[in-house]
Amino acid sequence: MELNFAIISLLIIFGLLSGLISVIAGVGGGVFFVSILTLLFFIQIDIAVDTSTFVILLSSFAGFITYLKQKRTNIKISLIFSAFSILGSIFASFLFSIIKIENTLLKMLFASTLLIAGINMIYKAIKSKRQNKVQKDSSNNFSLEHHDYKTNLKKAIPLFILAGFVANFLGIGGGIINTPALNILLNFPIHNATAISTSIIFFTAIYNTIIKFISGQINIIVGILLAIGSIIGSIIGAKLSKRMPKLYLQFFVASVLMILAIRMFF
Repeated sequence: MELNFAIISLLIIFGLLSGLISVIAGVGGGVFFVSILTLLFFIQIDIAVDTSTFVILLSSFAGFITYLKQKRTNIKISLIFSAFSILGSIFASFLFSIIKIENTLLKMLFASTLLIAGINMIYKAIKSKRQNKVQKDSSNNFSLEHHDYKTNLKKAIPLFILAGFVANFLGIGGGIINTPALNILLNFPIHNATAISTSIIFFTAIYNTIIKFISGQINIIVGILLAIGSIIGSIIGAKLSKRMPKLYLQFFVASVLMILAIRMFF
C-alpha cells in the first residue's frame, strides 16, 4: 500500500476512533483494526491480523495505565486472568504453525466471530436492562479488592483460554470474550469488566506481538500510524467510559460489531 498524506491521515483518524471505542467497550480494538485494514485499505487479512496484534499492544497499554490510575483494575487480578489467556495464545501459535488457514476462510471466521460477539452483547444488554436497579445498587457498593471472583472462576477459565486463542488467531485482542466472561460469569460491574478486559488484552498482546514479529507479517509503518491515533483514542476513551451509562455502552458496541460482520460477509 502506497502511503501519502491522505492515507496517513486516515490511518491516524481511524486509529483514534478505534482506540476510543475499543477501550470504552473493553474489546481490544482488533475487531476494528482488522476490519479497517481489510475493508478500507484492502490489505490481505493475514497481514491485517498480524498488524492488528502489534497495534493492540500499544493501544491497550495506554488504556491499561489509565484504568490502573482510576483503580478500575489491578495488576494481580489482571495477571491471574491473563495467564489463562496467554495459554490459549500459546496453543494457537503451536496449532497454526502446523495448520495453514486460507485467507477467505480466515475472513469468514473473523466475520462470524464479530456477529456472535454482537449478538452476545445484545443479550447481555437486555439482561442488564431487566436487572438495572439491582446492578446499580451492587455497583455502588462494589469493591475491586474484596470482590469474590474465585467462586465461578472455573467456569470462566475456558473462556479466557478461548479469548487468548482467538486473539492470536484473529488479531482481535480477545475482549469480545473477556468482557462478557468478567461481567456475566464473574459478576464484575461492566465498567470494571471493560477495564480488566483491557488489562488482559495488554498482557496477552505482549506474547502475541513477539510471536508475530518472529513468524508473522506485521506492517510496521501502518501499525505505527494506527497506533498513534489509537493511543490517543484509548486515553480519551478510558476517561470518557467512566461517565458513559453501561446500558448504552453495551448496545452501541453490539451494533458496531454486527454492522462490521455483515459488511465483511458481503
